Amino acid sequence: MFRSKKWFLSLSLVFILVCSTLAAEKITVWTWYGAEMGEVLRDMVKNDFTKKTGIEVDIVLVPTEDINNKLLLAYLGGDAPDIVELYSNQAVELGVRGALVNLNTLSGIKNVTNQMNPMLLPAVSYKSALFAIPGEVNWEWTYYRTDIFKELGLSAPQTWDDVRAASIKLKARNMDTFYFYQGDSPNVGKLLPFVFQRKSDIYKNDGSASNLDSPENIAAFKELTALHKEYKLPLEDPAFTTFASGQTPLQILQNWYYAGFEITAPQLSGKWDITLFPGTKQKDGSIDRTNTGKMLVWSMVNSTKKKDAAWKFMEWLSSNDFAVKFSQAGNQLHKNRLFFANKNAIDNAPFPKDKLGLAKEALATCRMQTAVIGGHVANRYIDFAFNKVVLQNENPETAIKQAAKESTDEIQRKIKEFSRYIKNL
Repeated sequence: MFRSKKWFLSLSLVFILVCSTLAAEKITVWTWYGAEMGEVLRDMVKNDFTKKTGIEVDIVLVPTEDINNKLLLAYLGGDAPDIVELYSNQAVELGVRGALVNLNTLSGIKNVTNQMNPMLLPAVSYKSALFAIPGEVNWEWTYYRTDIFKELGLSAPQTWDDVRAASIKLKARNMDTFYFYQGDSPNVGKLLPFVFQRKSDIYKNDGSASNLDSPENIAAFKELTALHKEYKLPLEDPAFTTFASGQTPLQILQNWYYAGFEITAPQLSGKWDITLFPGTKQKDGSIDRTNTGKMLVWSMVNSTKKKDAAWKFMEWLSSNDFAVKFSQAGNQLHKNRLFFANKNAIDNAPFPKDKLGLAKEALATCRMQTAVIGGHVANRYIDFAFNKVVLQNENPETAIKQAAKESTDEIQRKIKEFSRYIKNL
């Protein structure tokens, strides 16, 4: 009897210790969401994720411009977080170097990626490895002043031919058309849609070299630079000011500008609208409107000792429920129109209901830059080529072919440098 009680007490103690250990499990997450949105994230974690799973989460604000270097130093020093939020162009080179977990090795990854637009995944994949899951997404579409377009007899542009025709009419009235991509390499972001709409890419399929010198990509580069050389589209423009004044009534910008126009120019209510990104007519008469953008992603750090808990948190972050609640909170705080990669979440996004169809199509046709080793550095050669043509009057074909050679040299140099890592993928 005594032994039986002793055994029962011991078993109970073990059970209590195991339960308390599980309840106390804690992961650390580095994120760029600060201020009010950071508080929203903390509240959602506490009242939803932790309540359901028992896993506590320490949310640490690290500005995006510092995350890359800080993560490498923390990883080497043995003090890295379990999960980190990055821009998509940072994930692959960190992952290939062994700093991030290959998520394709985790159970349930297909359930997560199946919820995403597949054109987002090449930005965070290399060979058979996947180093991040998409989070917040920015794409490009078209803003136009309906009152001015009506006055000039213009319709919302559907193709680049329409954009060029509209820009001529606007110039005749001393008005401008602005095409802008906000990112590390703005001219690369502006070039990519012209490339994608020609069913091409700026890299060879195996990622071993540049493809900028292909006939399709030379034509794409010529079309982009001609917008600035021949049609005089400005390189810079204070978009909010000139849209409100009517100086630049046609603007091709990322989707977050929508909230900006609502907030900065309430007097324009009913006088502006959006349409999809301009497209290129195909041989069958259809219009390819593939656009591009930038994306925040979530990665698991390879040094984590809590892989199961970290993966549960990443699954939660990628869910429809999280995306809807987080974006709705952002809208309530300061009309921040956030969109997430989860395809189903967009149906309940805090966005004008009559425009949600456009948003769904824009997300479905948003293709991110393919990740290759050395690609982030190779991008600068496209910027150099663009500036040579637009600012220095160099021949566009000569400039882009030179960029192709320099990009290939950079990519192959980096592949050689990273070869010991690549062979393990």
